[in-house]
Amino acid sequence: MYEQYKLVTYPRTDSRYLTKDMEATMLDRLHGIASGYRDEVKPLLAKKGKVLAKRVFNNEKVTDHHAIIPTEERLHLSDLDSDEKKLYDIIVRRFLALFHEPYKYETIQASFDLNGEIFSTRETAVIEEGFRQVTGKGEEKELKLNLSSLSKGQTLTVKSVSSEQKLTEPPGRYTEADILSQMEKYSLGTPATRAEIIERLLTTEAVERQNGGRLHPTGKGKQLMDLVNEDLKSPELTAKWEQELEAIARGKASPKEFLKKIRQQTQQLVSEIKTSDKSYRAHNLTGSKCPECGSFLKERNTKDGKVLVCSDMECSYRKRKDPKLSNRRCPQCHKKNGDPQRQGRHLLPVPPVQCCREGAG
Repeated sequence: MYEQYKLVTYPRTDSRYLTKDMEATMLDRLHGIASGYRDEVKPLLAKKGKVLAKRVFNNEKVTDHHAIIPTEERLHLSDLDSDEKKLYDIIVRRFLALFHEPYKYETIQASFDLNGEIFSTRETAVIEEGFRQVTGKGEEKELKLNLSSLSKGQTLTVKSVSSEQKLTEPPGRYTEADILSQMEKYSLGTPATRAEIIERLLTTEAVERQNGGRLHPTGKGKQLMDLVNEDLKSPELTAKWEQELEAIARGKASPKEFLKKIRQQTQQLVSEIKTSDKSYRAHNLTGSKCPECGSFLKERNTKDGKVLVCSDMECSYRKRKDPKLSNRRCPQCHKKNGDPQRQGRHLLPVPPVQCCREGAG
């Protein structure tokens, strides 16, 4: 949407602020999105695009790039596919929130003393929808208890008591979205590099996707964490570096001093590695040997399934562990047949499917 349609501003940023001079462009941006959001934009145009959330304009908070907002480019929703429309809608609705009053509500909390045991509950009552008219509803519970009718010291009658017995469960594995949130929290990477870092961990087999996309460390990843210096594993160190680099970019710190400290740390790490008795052992070695050079074979996961490769980097032996099914089908039983397998530099013939082999006998 940024490069092809010019509908949004530069996307590789995590900024939530705009520069003050951009306030003069708000009306034109509303005109740009009007064709796809007539009902939402019409009352705002009548007010000449007056922004109510003034705090969003802050030059001090904007570094390289400002927040992502719609451009003045005229919108043609028919040009966008389904995913692009959903993403554009998120950006537009957050932008439209700038022109609305704050969301106002009150929370009522009540505590009940039952024979010395304190039980509490709460409910939220909406006073004014404000910007949620365009961004959507939250997750507040509907009014069911009517706590506002209670008064302090009031005596109530307990009609029934029930209890549930549950076990505390460990937190679930991280998804990629969870990891991205944690990286932002600890200042790991930048908005432009965080997704690439996760992908690099996947391609180098340090982590793998399991159970609906949840990330699990592999044997290789666990060994890596055992071998790596404690400081390098610390998110605080990376966050500190990011802060120092930001200070350098603002002219408040010396790049020479920063490089000097990095060199000293690097020399210390190299020295520790040279004197360490720890060593890496391939986690995916099998008991089978390469038919071409005699080295042990390693098992790797690929997008096409598991493959066996030679542990000797100079050897090109590679074989699929499980036959890959193609769209070709057996003329007798109509089951999918296998693709030719590669053994070293040679293609092996496709074996017949099992059911036909048995039927032929």
